[in-house]
Amino acid sequence: MAHEHERPPHADPPVKNEKTSAPLSSGARGRRLRGAEATSPRAGGRRSSGRKAGRGGARGDRVARPPGRESLLAAATALFAEHGYDAVTTRQILERAGVEAPSLYHHFGSKLGLYRAVLSDTSEPFVERFVRIGTKLRRNAGASAQSVLEEMVWASFRGALSNPETVQIALFEATRPGPRRYDVISVWEQLRNVFKAVLEDAEASGELAMPQGGAGLVANNFIGSLTVHLQLATVNRRMLTRRLARHITQAIVDGLTPRSRTR
Repeated sequence: MAHEHERPPHADPPVKNEKTSAPLSSGARGRRLRGAEATSPRAGGRRSSGRKAGRGGARGDRVARPPGRESLLAAATALFAEHGYDAVTTRQILERAGVEAPSLYHHFGSKLGLYRAVLSDTSEPFVERFVRIGTKLRRNAGASAQSVLEEMVWASFRGALSNPETVQIALFEATRPGPRRYDVISVWEQLRNVFKAVLEDAEASGELAMPQGGAGLVANNFIGSLTVHLQLATVNRRMLTRRLARHITQAIVDGLTPRSRTR
């Protein structure tokens, strides 16, 4: 007759706590056994990674990815700069960005919408910075008109150096025939108006004398010179230096004889 506390035959030995060697309670033992089963390769379990799987496994992970706006902009910028708008397909953009078509349509509506976003996302902030730079320089009473204009040319070069691919796209857009997909001319007009304001200040103070056609004509000369040098810089960006900015400014300003010398 078995004693009351005697273990039955074939019963599992008591599981002990690894730290204290004391037998585990039945609840703790059950938890340990369930944990072992969950991580046992034989049971088909896997250790938890701390993330909840989405419905359908891998499909759930795709849904959780961040939106692809930035990757679409980066891919489109590179492709449009290299090949031009017409030669780039939507499929090429999607493949380079690593996203599906719904992402493009959600963020931009179409390939044309993406193209416009590529230009506006760079040109609009640059124009705002350029206007602030011009306003700040004009308020510096001790600065000469020539030094202010030189700083503005240099600011244009710095903007081009920081976004060379967008400048390339803008040059394509400005020179191609047909209706505009993006109003690059409006961007250049805003830059020209900043130059014009500085030249008008210099004319009003007597520091510079404007030719027939006024400050607007000279401002156009600055924009034209910038455009030519930006086109040349698509081959060699290192040519866009402060020294070149000084030479461009000097070449234009030297033809603006002060009024005191014309009398």
